[in-house]
Amino acid sequence: MIMPKKYRNKIKHLYQNIVLSLIIWTIIVIGSLMWNIFNVHQHITELAYDKARTHFEKDLAIRIWAAKHGGIYVPVNKRTPPNPYLSHVPERDIVTPSGKHLTLMNPAYILRQLNEEYPKGKVSGHITSLKL
Repeated sequence: MIMPKKYRNKIKHLYQNIVLSLIIWTIIVIGSLMWNIFNVHQHITELAYDKARTHFEKDLAIRIWAAKHGGIYVPVNKRTPPNPYLSHVPERDIVTPSGKHLTLMNPAYILRQLNEEYPKGKVSGHITSLKL
């Protein structure tokens, strides 16, 4: 069975339109996917920066609080020995009336110990300085 030429042209034209429509639809879907991936990546980056900024500000607040109080006295133990960099402070080490030995912790040492003892994998920080 042979189709008349006019029907063959219509079918050919219909086939071309379907292929063109599928190509355009594919381009739109891929463009939408790329746009969504870009937006998600930007959102995740913003969240990461915001979380890092929040933890930094928390560390800074702890350090400022401890500095305003002139440091904190804590019991002397293996984990917290007297700080050799505070040996010039006259009351670095004190004994309470009950006989408990306390040592002064400066803000940087407090923050360092907090960061070392906080569960790894959650949030961690590290103080680095060129000066002791």
